[in-house]
Amino acid sequence: MIGRLENSFPPSVTRTMLYRVVGWLLRLYVASLLVVGVYSLLWILEIAGLLPGRWLSTVWIGIATMGSIFLILLIPLYYAARSNER
Repeated sequence: MIGRLENSFPPSVTRTMLYRVVGWLLRLYVASLLVVGVYSLLWILEIAGLLPGRWLSTVWIGIATMGSIFLILLIPLYYAARSNER
């Protein structure tokens, strides 16, 4: 099954690399499902009147702040992991 896919790429692309790419795509898919699910749940709770607008805006600001902190920390960690100096 993977033979046809593996033969369509140049020899520098290995089977392990293909499995890693598929693994990362699967993780991205699951993460996007979680984000959409949480967003939908918060939206439904707001429409139903169970969630005050002020609390909802605080949640969105917190999510944006955590995402920004994650990206700020990810950049130096990425370059530290890629460098040869230890």
